[in-house]
Amino acid sequence: MKQHLFFILFLFLFTPVWSQEEISVTTIRGTVVDKQSQYPLPGATVVLLNSDPIKATSTNADGNFRLENVPVGRQSFQVTMMGYEPMVFTNLLLNSGKEFTLNVQLVEAVTELNTVEISATNNKSESLNKMSSVSTRTISIEEAQRYSGTLQDIARMAQNYAGVSSANDDRNDIIIRGNSPTGVLWRLEGIDIPNPNHFATLATTGGPISLINTNNLSNSDFSTGAFAAEYGNALSGVFDLKLRSGNNDKREYMAQMGFNGFELGAEGPFKKGKQASYMLNARYSFLGIMTKMGIDFGTGSAVPEYQDITFKVDLPTEKAGRFTFFGIGGNSFIDFKANETGESNLYNDGKQNQQFQSSTGIAGLTHTYFFNEKTYGKLILAATTGGTEGWIDTLNVQDVATKIYGVYQRQNNGRGHYFVNSKLNASHTLKVGLMYDYYTFDIEDSSRYVGNYFFKEMDYHGNTSLSRGYAEWQYRPAENWTINSGIYSQYFAYNGRSTVEPRVGVRYKVNNRQTLSLGTGMHSQLQPITIYFNREEGEDGQVYQNNKNLDFNKAAHFVLGHDLQIGKNMRMKTELYYQYLYDIAVDQDSSSFSVLNVGANFVIPNNGNLVNRGYGENYGLEITLERFLDKGFYFLLTTSLFDSKYSGSDGVSRNTAFNGNYVLNLLAGKEWKVGKSNAITFDLKSSYAGGRRYSPILMDESIAAHKEIRDLTKAYAEQYSPYFRTDMKLGFRMNGSKIAQAFYLDIRNVTNHQNVFIENFNNRNNKVETVYQTGFFPIFLWQLWF
Repeated sequence: MKQHLFFILFLFLFTPVWSQEEISVTTIRGTVVDKQSQYPLPGATVVLLNSDPIKATSTNADGNFRLENVPVGRQSFQVTMMGYEPMVFTNLLLNSGKEFTLNVQLVEAVTELNTVEISATNNKSESLNKMSSVSTRTISIEEAQRYSGTLQDIARMAQNYAGVSSANDDRNDIIIRGNSPTGVLWRLEGIDIPNPNHFATLATTGGPISLINTNNLSNSDFSTGAFAAEYGNALSGVFDLKLRSGNNDKREYMAQMGFNGFELGAEGPFKKGKQASYMLNARYSFLGIMTKMGIDFGTGSAVPEYQDITFKVDLPTEKAGRFTFFGIGGNSFIDFKANETGESNLYNDGKQNQQFQSSTGIAGLTHTYFFNEKTYGKLILAATTGGTEGWIDTLNVQDVATKIYGVYQRQNNGRGHYFVNSKLNASHTLKVGLMYDYYTFDIEDSSRYVGNYFFKEMDYHGNTSLSRGYAEWQYRPAENWTINSGIYSQYFAYNGRSTVEPRVGVRYKVNNRQTLSLGTGMHSQLQPITIYFNREEGEDGQVYQNNKNLDFNKAAHFVLGHDLQIGKNMRMKTELYYQYLYDIAVDQDSSSFSVLNVGANFVIPNNGNLVNRGYGENYGLEITLERFLDKGFYFLLTTSLFDSKYSGSDGVSRNTAFNGNYVLNLLAGKEWKVGKSNAITFDLKSSYAGGRRYSPILMDESIAAHKEIRDLTKAYAEQYSPYFRTDMKLGFRMNGSKIAQAFYLDIRNVTNHQNVFIENFNNRNNKVETVYQTGFFPIFLWQLWF
């Protein structure tokens, strides 16, 4: 607990006490645009609700607005424009140390407003992407930071939603509707990106600590099925992330210390009175800095060290359009020593020495140009890189180390995405785009087989490309009907495989309280990339690359949804879905293996001789009951009932590794105002879910072989006991005249419930030992804005 005592001491030494004689105020600023065309809307009215006298402002010729002297705390706003459907934004959190940015997308009314009753809509039930019809939700960054147990991680935050579950307390892998985490697409600023996590490995999508810093994000979309045609090379879901722009009017700074590290941020205009701005944020691991200061956390040399940086430069011009430059970079390192014994070493298992490091880089340029008020084009160019390097020594019973494995993997990409969006009129919008990804690979590993003989299961140094195109059409025949249709295609140059995929979605607004939705489409995805480069030595002594010609894994999605608004601040959303997965990579010889079960840890299996003969299906019911924050109280109740099955090359139908069957999440929180500008917060989260699936251990065979052997004829037939965890978060927000602070204590697994992660065979004592997930774990967080 030394780190927590240090943290408390820091707070007492550096926390100022402010007089609360006056209410602290701040400024809200932003832009209002047409949702379909993205063109700025001059003359839109922004009103601070419940203000007396009324505080309001209008957008200028560029669609920008600025409203000053707004009291801090929770505030609500309405945005209106003649000929457009009004929008209401409720309970936005404003603080005195930072101006609040509100970017608004208004939908043009199809018919005359004086003949149709249109009520202001709460934006929280809408997606940012106008082409998304079902299974898509906008993630509010303030919510991501509010919920208990999320560690300010956008992926962990999404695990609270219906249809989503977690594989491991120590990683943020996303399991959507029983699918493998490898089926998730991460997109940033319109470009696909590699695994955005520290300690990431190639072809996976999760990790222990997110590289994506929520302090730098704008509101973003998260889709869990039947997604729009512009999203491809994904089977299960899409994170479409947006970086926020820096304040173009005044310089602002922030500091943060907590589980995710020490963090400093700055933003502001390059020149006062101009529109160009910058945003820069840097972070270093908390444990890494504390260790360098001589504070021992009981991890020995196994201290996770990582650092990352995020930036965005926004350069609007009068005639040449808008340019942005953005980037995220990070690296991480950890060293596990098996001979560091003792109760204080949390990571030691006494069996292996391991060293692991990873690095990720993303740098891009965007250019947006309006040809006229209805049509614009956007070009995104980016370079990305992601890779890992590591080795493993194993210790025998005499603690003699023998090197058994080494790996180096690096994937570099040059990426381009260009699209044109044209709003023909209030009823018709077209969007057409092309994407091109150029890959270069350096992938090499070495595994000990017999004696001192090492064999490279992967040894590929080369390049290839993925070409993609899409077209989307939105048709709104009436105010209460929206039809989104599209087509997507991709071509993989490495083996000449291609696909064409139609998509369609329909939304029908029954009345101001109810909406029905339907979505269906074909989807496909490359194999986890390292699988293509597997090498096997044949009986003739030759080395063969048998997986080169594998086709895409494919799926058909069907979703039916119902959204019911219950009063002003509550809604219930229900979705039924069915997914048929086909052409799935499985072993050529009869076995239970399928790539549908990989991707929830650091390793992608090196199976060779794979063929596209497997299949699977997922179906389920999801119910969300949500009360949006109002009068200081909110709750979110999500229920997911599902079944996820697959068949390998042996033709046997089995549970997938991710078939937990049910997930129940309950989140709730309350805020109490203290004085005129401060608040105390309390947030609670409880999760109850089906246990992890596993294959039984064959004890006699394992003892004879001196290593763990599982019964793969009964793959994932068994299930650990149900998972249960409750998290609790306490907070205090303070506002001065120009400075704001927040303090949080977030306790994960407050009841210290023991959830089984895995049972392993120990060849030293010939017993099965249980590894549990995270126990009681308190986390402190301090934030400062000025």
